[in-house]
Amino acid sequence: MSIHFDELHSEQRPDGASSRRRWFAFVGAAMLIAVAAGAGYGIGRSVDDESSSSEPADAAATPASTVATREAETSVAADSTAPTVVAPLAEGDDSGGIASSGGVGWSMFGYEPMELLFDRTTDDGRTLRAHLGQTWEQEFGIQEGDWRPAQWCYESGQMRIALGGNGVIDVGSVPWYSEPYQGRAVSWVTLGNADGQPTWVFVAQVPTNTENVVVTLDSGETDAAAPQNGIAVLAVPGVGPAEVVEGTERYWVDNAPVFSIEVQGGSAAGVVDSGGVGTWDDPVFRESCTPPPPPLPDPGEQPGDPAAAEAEIRDAMTALYGVVGTDDLGSDLIDDPTGVAEARQQVQDGGFAEDAAAASATIDELVFTAPDEAWFRYSIDTPGNDFDNRYGIAVLVDGVWKITRSTVCQDLSLAGGDCGGDWQQIYPPGAFPDEEFPNPAPTILVED
Repeated sequence: MSIHFDELHSEQRPDGASSRRRWFAFVGAAMLIAVAAGAGYGIGRSVDDESSSSEPADAAATPASTVATREAETSVAADSTAPTVVAPLAEGDDSGGIASSGGVGWSMFGYEPMELLFDRTTDDGRTLRAHLGQTWEQEFGIQEGDWRPAQWCYESGQMRIALGGNGVIDVGSVPWYSEPYQGRAVSWVTLGNADGQPTWVFVAQVPTNTENVVVTLDSGETDAAAPQNGIAVLAVPGVGPAEVVEGTERYWVDNAPVFSIEVQGGSAAGVVDSGGVGTWDDPVFRESCTPPPPPLPDPGEQPGDPAAAEAEIRDAMTALYGVVGTDDLGSDLIDDPTGVAEARQQVQDGGFAEDAAAASATIDELVFTAPDEAWFRYSIDTPGNDFDNRYGIAVLVDGVWKITRSTVCQDLSLAGGDCGGDWQQIYPPGAFPDEEFPNPAPTILVED
């Protein structure tokens, strides 16, 4: 019989703990093999085996340790739920047998030294600390050619945040930025849940010339501290996570605080409220963190009156999006309305009906590639989401500028509408230099 044991993987330690762990595993395996082969009869034998419960004829010849073991086994035989008792190693026996369950734990934040940035004891005796651990060069986000996202778009490290005292011991983490947006970063974490004292801990990363940082909840709770090393850690009583039950699944989600952080003094003085954390709603922030859109095609021969033609195309887009949630199809503004009515009905019957009805489209840039064709870059704004850097085509049909079917259908698909048939997502030439994404040829509806 051939038996193979996979090697146990563990971190190498200078004290040889990993090699001893593998040796113990080998000894345990060898013991199991011995039992399977019939050796070591007293090890792990069933306490329910009545045929083996009688005493030997010569009890004096039986070692005292064996008798003790059998007495212990007999004492638990009446209770089938009791664990099997194995005799302890005899005194002085250093044969290496396993004497307990257990193993090596781990540190949530590893073993690398961490720099203490902030240390504070509050008036009610709680300790708040922030340590800066490993940092890294920013390599996140999309990188287009020479363009890189700004340093504030993605974290450049992590801070360990600790809360202790008054019956609470807890640690968490928040991001650290090598260059915060407008000089400040505000993060929060809920600590103390395990001890029944949920606490919202706010961490403000500010310039070193900041004098004070104050947090105020919408409930009126407040805390303040002077920053140390550009970090201020504040704590106020919080609300624990909410339990969510969905069928057989159960999980918990954080209750987010509504707050404002006032940075007092220094080059980043001002107020940041909870709606401004992350700042993706700020167009300047969003632009600095979003790669530049692919350029539109090069201009071609222009129509007779480019300004009037552009105004007509803009009006057509505005009108089309004004009828998405109504029975008016605006089919006279689409070069081929095939399947558009069905797709719009699907949108109206779906979960995004309200967003679609309130959607608006804005052309951000337009270029005429021919007297009867225009490409444009546009954005869609809805109550739920904004969609930037979309591309569309307009064509001139019998003297009227119309939006192509693919332009309309690609947007209806965002809300669950399916035009069916042959339409394609529109991308400008060169948008994907390493891949092939053919653009649709404009479909022109010719009327008799």
